[in-house]
Amino acid sequence: MEGFRFHYDIRVRWPEVDGQLIVYNANYLMYLDLAFQQFFRHELKLYGEIPTTVLAKSTLQYHKSARFEDDLSIWVRTNRIGNTSIVLDFAITRQEELIFEAQSIYVHVDEAGTPCPVPEHWRTALMSYEQGDAV
Repeated sequence: MEGFRFHYDIRVRWPEVDGQLIVYNANYLMYLDLAFQQFFRHELKLYGEIPTTVLAKSTLQYHKSARFEDDLSIWVRTNRIGNTSIVLDFAITRQEELIFEAQSIYVHVDEAGTPCPVPEHWRTALMSYEQGDAV
């Protein structure tokens, strides 16, 4: 997928589809969450720090339906890093076909759930990765 480096692959499972064997719309958010976790844990090596972010907003664009046993790739890239938030772009493809796009805003929070600055090492890891550097 052009402009994206990282993707997480899944196969659509039986509990994720409706009676027509089409992925139920809310499950796309679960797919984004799985890819988000893999991106931060395995690609950026920011282990154990994911709970310090909360999803504030997602904008979803459905192009085509995913179906039972489709092999999907969930693509993730950093769009913007703010003071307390990170904006990520997502795309889901079936083979080379774009079927879904999303943009999500995650807010970094402290233990009380109050927004706080994105840690500098996160900022460095995200910017370096998006510039093509190895993490």
